[in-house]
Parts: sequence; structure tokens; C-alpha cells
Amino acid sequence: MFGLEIADFLVLAVLYAVVFLVSTNIFINLALVASAYLGLRLYKRGKPPQYSTMLLRFLMTPKFYTLQGKENQ
Repeated sequence: MFGLEIADFLVLAVLYAVVFLVSTNIFINLALVASAYLGLRLYKRGKPPQYSTMLLRFLMTPKFYTLQGKENQ
């Protein structure tokens, strides 16, 4: 929806909540949220679908490395 994923909407929702808790000026708050939306749209330009979700999943999964052929020892 609007060129964003669910994870991106979650980021915008958290930003929306934080900005509106900190400041009472609605025009500045909406400008910050709109600029974050445009920034996400520019970031996602040319990327495959579900890029942000897969990137977060890759960064959050634990990683371990083994020597080739030594997995079962």
C-alpha cells in the first residue's frame, strides 16, 4: 500500500507516535512523518519486494560459521 511494506508502515507508525508525543505543532509533526515516508520511498526504489523484511530478518537471525566439512563434529 502506497509503495511500502508492513514493516515500513510499522516504522512510520512508531515515528508518528514518538513525534506526536514530543511536539504539539501539528504542521511540523506531519512534515516529519511525510519526509520519513518520502525517505522510505526513495530507499525502496529499485529494490525487490519484501526487501526491508528480509533485511531485518537477516540482521536479527543468529549467525555462526563453521569450517567446511566440520558441521557434524
